[in-house]
Amino acid sequence: MSKTIIIYGSTTGNTEIISEEIKKGLEKGGKDVTIKNVINADINELSNYDLILLGCSTWGLGELQDDFQPFYGEMAVEHFKGKNVAVFGTGDSDMYPDTFCEAVKILEDKLKECEAEIIADSFTVDGDTENFQNAAEAWGLKLAKMI
Repeated sequence: MSKTIIIYGSTTGNTEIISEEIKKGLEKGGKDVTIKNVINADINELSNYDLILLGCSTWGLGELQDDFQPFYGEMAVEHFKGKNVAVFGTGDSDMYPDTFCEAVKILEDKLKECEAEIIADSFTVDGDTENFQNAAEAWGLKLAKMI
């Protein structure tokens, strides 16, 4: 069975909620899924997974969520080269229209530098997660069918 890890950074809980919904979709698609808050994730364990999903909320003027910054600093080619990856994130287009979900772009750019294989368009959530839970589960199922 294909192994997937979801690593998320969440301050208010929204990205954590979306992570759980994505996990449901992946499991419906037959994937063995591990989910971890980024503060409990070890970059060296990524070699054990066939699919890596990174989820991060955007803060301030387009910054990574605080807990995600140390993990981001450790990201390197040896951890991601040739790995199947996808990124998701939460943001607020009303308050920050110019930097909405910028953390997703930051992570995707870093993954490209690390020679990862981004297998799908990112999944972004604007505002309240209740409106996006079904879509998050569907995105997870779509990813499960891709690998």
